[in-house]
Amino acid sequence: MQTSALKPLALAVSAVMLAACGDSNDRPDLTPPPATGEDFRQQVINAISHTDTTHVNLTTGEVVDASAGGEWHIAFQRVNVKLNSGASGDGAVAGALGAAQAEFYDGDDPVPSVFLNASAEQQLDKLLQGFSRPAARNWKQDAIVNEFGAHWYIYDFSSPIGQINPNPDKGWLVRSGTGDSYARVRVTELDFPTRTGNGIVAFTLSFDVQTPGTSQFTQTASFTGSLPAAGELCFDYDANEAVDCVGTAWDIKLGYSGRGAYLRTNSGPSGEGQGAAFGPFAWSDLQAYTSATTSPEGASLTPRYTPDNTGGIFVEQSWYAYGVQGGHQLWPNYRVYLIDTDANDAEAPVYALQIIGYYGEDGVSGQPVIRWRQVEWE
Repeated sequence: MQTSALKPLALAVSAVMLAACGDSNDRPDLTPPPATGEDFRQQVINAISHTDTTHVNLTTGEVVDASAGGEWHIAFQRVNVKLNSGASGDGAVAGALGAAQAEFYDGDDPVPSVFLNASAEQQLDKLLQGFSRPAARNWKQDAIVNEFGAHWYIYDFSSPIGQINPNPDKGWLVRSGTGDSYARVRVTELDFPTRTGNGIVAFTLSFDVQTPGTSQFTQTASFTGSLPAAGELCFDYDANEAVDCVGTAWDIKLGYSGRGAYLRTNSGPSGEGQGAAFGPFAWSDLQAYTSATTSPEGASLTPRYTPDNTGGIFVEQSWYAYGVQGGHQLWPNYRVYLIDTDANDAEAPVYALQIIGYYGEDGVSGQPVIRWRQVEWE
């Protein structure tokens, strides 16, 4: 689904990740973006708040009050970018990828030399180029998203029954629904024949648990069972037992919908709790962690957990890489996104949009710089 996986210590999440993204001196030294020209508009968005969302109308260029009925197309909360559709809003805005920037990546990994030598001015031509309308299947509206994404399983394309298997090479750190304990988790068993209609035949999620008030993994837990062709199961890793999917007691939810399955934390649109996740990690790297709150190098991990959120194309195709030069900073990849302001109206304007920065002149994170223009299809 992604052209670049979100890897901590290389390229961070989900979608939707990194609540803090520090404000230290090793932030990207971006070339000052050019002034807005006749061919495009440019704006700095105040997305500094960890709780509030800034909504923008691309047609007018104005920040609007969505709670008061203001018409918005795109919204920002820290690194998270949302469109007014699906799980994020009652509109019909859809997004597609216009320029993938494949040269910025070697497989899933960012290429440091490309990121370090790119600039907003140099990448402007990617925004100004001509575009052909993407196929209908490539347009995305927003849904519930988190750090797990599709990284926890592997689809067997050769299987006549659409078999999905576990991906034990990926792992995550998770925070509990009560917010006072943590765990390291990976999926070690998954038998999911998607075309048989039998649901998930068998699954196992294995946990190393950091109990409340402690700073290291001291216990283990195992979430195992099966799931019929519809429904959800929830697990409390502190108690090492399945629980009802209500309140704050549950920590991880496994759900089945249509031919797809999902993992969620007890947070945001998924639950009432204070849960969150950080990842995915290569399991070979995560095994070196003895704590879910302190890295092997001694850095605090607690600001890096991300609650469940909503999103779409900006999650599937992230606009940034993480830690390209070491440290904990974000670097834009200058991808171009196509934003259809109303997928139900063939005459609605469509905009090409780039995110070209994240740090303000004061060095503070959460100030994305966007530039956009209306497009006519070639």
